[in-house]
Amino acid sequence: MRRKLLFPSRPVEPNNGQGYFPQDIRRLYNFPANLDGSGQTIGILEFSDGYSLRDARQFWSLHGIPSPSLAFVSVDGTRNDGGVQPADEEASLDLQWAGALAPGAQLVVYEANAGSTYAEFGDAMVRTLQYILNDTTYQPTVLSISYGDAEVNFPTATLEQIASLIQQLSSRGTTVCIASGDQGAYGMHNPDGPKVRHADAPATTPMAVTVGGTTLEPNGAETAWTYLGPEDGGATGGGFSSLFATPAYQAALQVPSRGIPDVSLNADPATGYQIIFQGQPAVVGGTSVSCPVFAAMVALANQQRAQLGKGPLINLTEVLYEAMEGSTRASVGFRDIVAGNNSYNGVTGYAAEPGWDACTGWGSVDAARLIAFLATV
Repeated sequence: MRRKLLFPSRPVEPNNGQGYFPQDIRRLYNFPANLDGSGQTIGILEFSDGYSLRDARQFWSLHGIPSPSLAFVSVDGTRNDGGVQPADEEASLDLQWAGALAPGAQLVVYEANAGSTYAEFGDAMVRTLQYILNDTTYQPTVLSISYGDAEVNFPTATLEQIASLIQQLSSRGTTVCIASGDQGAYGMHNPDGPKVRHADAPATTPMAVTVGGTTLEPNGAETAWTYLGPEDGGATGGGFSSLFATPAYQAALQVPSRGIPDVSLNADPATGYQIIFQGQPAVVGGTSVSCPVFAAMVALANQQRAQLGKGPLINLTEVLYEAMEGSTRASVGFRDIVAGNNSYNGVTGYAAEPGWDACTGWGSVDAARLIAFLATV
């Protein structure tokens, strides 16, 4: 159910194998230097995965980043275990990279017990979203969710309830960003499942902003993330929902149902991100990282809007698609990805091609351009 991937591998490795540093990602995606997320709150959802504050502070300090304000909220009594388990890399990378790119924002980790079945995990997601909807203490303006699996693994009623909660959050000004998955068009964590295409849930919920993955070379070249080498090291999730109909904002694309992702950023473990885990540097990838990176961009956009006397973004998914109907991609800030695909585990995926595709969505972004555009809507 979790997204994190850690694999050795191939293209030109950033910083001689140390992974990308925050300053690299700021430069390659053109983050505006005058914004840091001040006045905004980023909620980070974690399910039975803890983090070490010492690790996070070590990472931020290593890169000259002031430690952000951080709060921990237990939704159901689940404690932060301090980042001592291997699976805790998930919470570590979410926290460290959201804070690295929006250090002025308040970070809030919402923790819940994932349970041991998909039904229990779905219930935990519902509990957490309901809690946040009623949270008058922090009232986050953006959420980052890096968990999920194929739609077929979850009860339909649970996914519909999650979609309703996300719609309520989105309409009040809380953008919900969800990772698209790391198993390509196959879409299942279990490698022995049926060799057909699956879309990832809860990423397919219509009002989420679903974040896919690319391979970002140090020279700025970018392709869809896929890797069919001997380790079968992951691919960007993408495809079409078997539950949610085509939303109005995607009608012009003439797609059969809700298509994901909406946007993509670097996720390939071979061009991965540095974190500190259990006191040591590590390199991680997966849409688990691209998701909090995009969530940080949303926080910066909301900061810019606040400076102009505007409220936080409402229904951002609709905003992005409506903008693309009447604007050039460059004016909105999208960088089209036209190479690669998301084939995985013997399942033929979707090709990255001009315009929107079920591999990289509208593509990656120029953060400064995107934020400037979003300040005007």
